Amino acid sequence: MIEYLKICRPDHWLKNIFILFGHVVAWALVLDFQLDFGLVITALLSLIPACLVASANYILNEILDAPFDAVHPTKRLRGIPAGKVKVPYLWWLMVGLIVGAFALCALFKFNWGYQASLALLLLSGLVYNVPPIRLKDRAFMDVIAESFNNPIRLWLGYYALVQPNQVPPLSIVLAWWFFGALLMTGKRYSEFRFIGDVSVSGRYRKSFQVYTEKSLILAMITYANLFCFCTGIAMAVYPRLNNLVFVFPMIVIAVIAYFHHAMKEETARLEPEQLLKNPWIAFWTIVTGAATIALLLAKSNYAKGAHLLGPLQW
Repeated sequence: MIEYLKICRPDHWLKNIFILFGHVVAWALVLDFQLDFGLVITALLSLIPACLVASANYILNEILDAPFDAVHPTKRLRGIPAGKVKVPYLWWLMVGLIVGAFALCALFKFNWGYQASLALLLLSGLVYNVPPIRLKDRAFMDVIAESFNNPIRLWLGYYALVQPNQVPPLSIVLAWWFFGALLMTGKRYSEFRFIGDVSVSGRYRKSFQVYTEKSLILAMITYANLFCFCTGIAMAVYPRLNNLVFVFPMIVIAVIAYFHHAMKEETARLEPEQLLKNPWIAFWTIVTGAATIALLLAKSNYAKGAHLLGPLQW
């Protein structure tokens, strides 16, 4: 049972902390900072179906990746390539998780915006893993597709609290997407260097037949710049976010720290749940989050002159 649980990757559920970002966007831009017990409960409940669908996607990923994991230095020890589990049972477990997730949506009475986002999370796993599309095997498209889970998680958090007729700002959605692309490219870079053998890495992941260290570094720089650009637009255009300009230095430091971490020789795993286990990264994440909330709640002179923006606000 432990081996089956490992394939569901509950330790990766920490990625769904990104759903909280969607909660904060809805709370700041739509709910006008109103907070009550019911809202907190709804926000917490919104994490459960997302975790179940994420586990279903992980099971699909492990089943379809088993032949490739068998040639990886460490992943060959996983349940399927090591022969520790039976694949038919995994298919049934995957179906059970999906049915359970959408049943909970009905029980919790989440709106169609949340349910559509949850379906999109499931579809994202299919497009990423299942042939003949299998974007996981296509260089650069693999990162774009995998990091698209970031906007999906933003929408899950947002629509858990807000009706679908309210749409989150495009600049924030894109910034979150580019942030995810930065994380995923760093993961590819560290993994590429960890394997250290072009022929082996190409057999493990087809996209590694195209990637080079240089192309991955350039991609990380590109995504970091696009993330900062879109974040800056959101801070400038939306009066309630003006104060967050003071958090920007912390964001830049975090990006630099990530580059430093990705380029360590011993770094082979750059999953978000692994990063957050690093005490320094966890500490600065908490500090940045606390500063963000404090600045969102602080009064701003910009808000008083918001009516002067006119068309520029759009």
